[in-house]
Amino acid sequence: MTSTAPFPSRSFGVLMHPTSFPGPEPIGTLGAEAHEFVDWLASTGASIWQILPLTYLGEEDSPYFSPSSFAGNTWLIDLRELVAAGLLGGIGTPPTPGGPPGPVDFDRMREWKAPLLETAAGTFLADDGHPWWPEYERFVADAPWLADVCHFIARKRTDPDTPWWEWDGPIRRRETAALAASAIEHAAAIEREHVLQFFFERQWRALRQRANAAGIQVLGDVPIYVAPDSADVWAHQDQFQLDRAGRLTAQAGVPPDYFSETGQLWGNPIYRWDEMADDGFTWWVDRLRRTLDQADVVRIDHFRALSAYWSVPAGDDTAIGGEWVPGPGQAFVDAVRRAFPGLPIVAEDLGDLDDDVLALRDRNDLVGMRVLQFGFDGPPNDHHPSRIVERSVVYTGTHDNDTLAGWWTSSPRSRKERVRRDTGMPPRVRTRRAVWWLIEVALDTPAVAAVVPMQDLLVLGTEARMNVPGTDTGNWRWRLEPGLLSDRLAADLRALATATTRC
Repeated sequence: MTSTAPFPSRSFGVLMHPTSFPGPEPIGTLGAEAHEFVDWLASTGASIWQILPLTYLGEEDSPYFSPSSFAGNTWLIDLRELVAAGLLGGIGTPPTPGGPPGPVDFDRMREWKAPLLETAAGTFLADDGHPWWPEYERFVADAPWLADVCHFIARKRTDPDTPWWEWDGPIRRRETAALAASAIEHAAAIEREHVLQFFFERQWRALRQRANAAGIQVLGDVPIYVAPDSADVWAHQDQFQLDRAGRLTAQAGVPPDYFSETGQLWGNPIYRWDEMADDGFTWWVDRLRRTLDQADVVRIDHFRALSAYWSVPAGDDTAIGGEWVPGPGQAFVDAVRRAFPGLPIVAEDLGDLDDDVLALRDRNDLVGMRVLQFGFDGPPNDHHPSRIVERSVVYTGTHDNDTLAGWWTSSPRSRKERVRRDTGMPPRVRTRRAVWWLIEVALDTPAVAAVVPMQDLLVLGTEARMNVPGTDTGNWRWRLEPGLLSDRLAADLRALATATTRC
């Protein structure tokens, strides 16, 4: 079957999340370094830039456990643009937090950056003659999600430790009078959140436009689930499996897998798919529309849950005691196709799959994922380079994998021998050559697109890994060191892409 992927045939790209850009702040931003990355990526001949969710960071600083699946991550706002726009109290040069640049420092980010963002928002609101005001007013008018999201975030800023299901009954239940009173009480904070969302949107739009102008599509990311303590659940309680007090009755996860012997217990609420189906999956369509306002294509994380999901009792401490429950299946895909006829979707079809989820993917001609690191253990599988099909995006590894260099150096001799035998890799190669050999193997497969994490292009070790599933510390911190996006690296990647007919 010929792929109907939302990418040109034999495309390639790079996985690089904005938090990982270098720069003067404790976290990567959407500023100059991000624009320089886009220019560098274009020079390689790449046509895909893959990112992780652009949402607010949640528990353990994860973009996959966000307090809103609609709001942008305002920590990514570049302060230098706000200084240039006169929004930081006349500061002549951009402020810096002090200390050498390094991995993302979430504590320092919050302590240092939060008051500066608040100052900039307040300055903007006090100057209704600022040239950005017409654009701001259009943004607010065109973003129906803003009211609930910014109301929720404003309340959380005043009391971050109390989940919404422990709020007073009337506001927890979203009674009209209570919502109105709360909106008045928190009006100033809500309006500041509106402005910060606008700042984020303005900077991200400019960056994405630069990428698109260079022939690069942005591949975004939608986590299948949302956080329990989120605006999503508070504003749509009837669409989640909750008791009358707003507490979870079941939680999401996956059974034992490659990453964990006890499975992964994610703790997210599970959807009431029957309720969602009754209104045509409106919330999901709105969520995808929001993501596709920010990206050209979207990867739906944990696509298999649309066929069947792992439901774990709310009180369990591990995922072992869960069970498979049928998901919405074809009805969901049909609703998405009606809203987005081209189905600009990549299905994350990794993990414990069965015939039903494969049939859902294939009958809708959706593009799946293949991860080279999974291809050399056990019996032959669909991740082995000899079995990768056109209707897929092939990765050397994802944000959840070790880096390719870390994986190679920690691999047992038997795996290395199999890799050499199956790919023709010469014996006794150094790590750098082994990594670039495997990158070439990935690019040379029939997959419609190939994506390589930035860490693999730089042959970085385990210390540069983005995330270890099932752990809650030390993740999401990797940052690119300044100066590593060299012309030589771009030329090497372009040459490899040319040799594998991807450029």
